[in-house]
Amino acid sequence: MDTLPRGEHVRRDARFIPLVAGRMARRGVRRVLSILALVAIDVAGVFLGIMVALAVKLAVEGESVDLGAIWLLERKVLPLAAVVVVLTFTFNRLYVARERRGHAFRIIGSVAIATVVVAALLIASGERFNSYYAFYGSWIFVSILIIALRASYESITGLMLEAMNFERRALIVGPEDLVDDVAEILGHSDGRRDAAGGVPYRVVARHELVAGVDRDDVNGAAGALRAALDPASVDEVIVAGWTGADAPVLDLLEACRRRGIPVRLAPTAAELLSHSVRAVPAPGLPLFELRPPVLSGLAFSCKRAFDVVVGAVLLALASPLIGISALAIKLEDRGPVFFRSRRVGVDEAVFECIKLRTMRTGAEAEQPALEAANEADGALFKIRDDPRVTRTGRILRRFSVDELPQLVNVLRGEMSLVGPRPLPERDFQLLDALQRKRYLVLPGMTGLWQVSGRSELSFDELIRLDFSYIESWSIWLDLAIMARTVKAVLWRRGAW
Repeated sequence: MDTLPRGEHVRRDARFIPLVAGRMARRGVRRVLSILALVAIDVAGVFLGIMVALAVKLAVEGESVDLGAIWLLERKVLPLAAVVVVLTFTFNRLYVARERRGHAFRIIGSVAIATVVVAALLIASGERFNSYYAFYGSWIFVSILIIALRASYESITGLMLEAMNFERRALIVGPEDLVDDVAEILGHSDGRRDAAGGVPYRVVARHELVAGVDRDDVNGAAGALRAALDPASVDEVIVAGWTGADAPVLDLLEACRRRGIPVRLAPTAAELLSHSVRAVPAPGLPLFELRPPVLSGLAFSCKRAFDVVVGAVLLALASPLIGISALAIKLEDRGPVFFRSRRVGVDEAVFECIKLRTMRTGAEAEQPALEAANEADGALFKIRDDPRVTRTGRILRRFSVDELPQLVNVLRGEMSLVGPRPLPERDFQLLDALQRKRYLVLPGMTGLWQVSGRSELSFDELIRLDFSYIESWSIWLDLAIMARTVKAVLWRRGAW
């Protein structure tokens, strides 16, 4: 592929060695400092959590809380507990880069595993306990403290990064239309961290993906792309929806490897549709089976059980708020309290989505006259200051209270607590065949797009997030999205 003599490769690489080595050294120092800070936080959480658990036990039993006596007891188990927690966190990838670290639910699970391991080791060593409160009490308080300490660390370091205008400078390569889509999505960060706490991106260049970029004697498009691969101005290269011949991407990977520039893939919506990949035997060629994004079998049963149990509890808790809201709606214009919107659900079956009415009666008939004022793209219909919304409705929408009756749809099996949002029939008719694949799973009351910008996102971003959720579903992901939904509602991010 590269026709240069061996010596030319050495001289060419030598030009980048000081810069690449310096970048990698600085990156390595930052990672080491970050890991050390997190380990210190976790050990402090273990120390304080065990101490608080023992102090609470003494207080509940009516005994005096002697911190000195607690320390004499704790110091016997602290080294073991700290080592096990750090090793468990390492195994569960809680010390990886900021944007890939797990959050509260992964921490809770990891501390639970560490607690069981410590208990087993102590019992095996001959220790005897009158009560196992020391273990489950420590699990509760250690989890709470580590989550709180890590959240504080993330907030402080995040604010420091924002103050320093820290960002990733990205070079995007691929077909022009896909490059523009990815650049638009990354541009929405606008110098701010995203919902997952990731560092914002700044797109510094866009190029077509062509072969030969790893050669010195190229010009034209390949030469321009090669010149743009400057480690001084590019932090990473993003390949937008790569498909086709292998040579261009292999050349790009080699060129970036020489310069110490990481390469990442931004998949298209179609590429996100492979819910799981399984190797199948074939003579002379490894093949992989792609499965459609469908939750079935045990996964569906677990999700449905979760929906029924949690949905019933939430409906009971939300009933007083729904009642007060219904009274406010009735007092404003004497119209009906509930609005039943025909939505498209799983397998494209139509159902009546129940909401508290937020618009004046007869609002649906007025929509055709308002189509020209639509501020959303794609199949969505959104108007920031929709004239049909009532005063009460505006408040209910701002805090998503109008969505609470959909818990009835969840209990009926027409919806899930978390999933792609069900679209009205009008919006569904505007979807293409690929976009309708989001209807292979139950629609949800909330989803990734609600906690990632809500009405501020484009329709293409909404579809990508839906496919990403389907591909990576788990109970833990549902819990995390529900927790982040509460934050998004209280902070009123993108709600209109």
